[in-house]
Amino acid sequence: MPTVVTAGVAAALFSLGVVLLGAAGQVSAQHEAQVAADLAAVAGAFAVYRGEDGCTAAATVAEDNGASLIDCRGAGADLTVTAKIRGREVTSTAGPA
Repeated sequence: MPTVVTAGVAAALFSLGVVLLGAAGQVSAQHEAQVAADLAAVAGAFAVYRGEDGCTAAATVAEDNGASLIDCRGAGADLTVTAKIRGREVTSTAGPA
């Protein structure tokens, strides 16, 4: 009987570990997408400031960070980008203060 209980406890702990690893992966993807979007927005806004195409610069920086640029919109000197990594989409805006 103790062997059955031990096997059940081991299975429960293994299942809990799998769930925790999955959750940690989603949190990691969210943070990576946020960093990629923030960097892309800042790079794009700086490119606009220099008179260049901000969306091209933002796309390059997003790709360098392992993200794909989903959307890029400029409003004056501000640039809003949406980056995606492993199913997580994050939007970030940058421009002069």
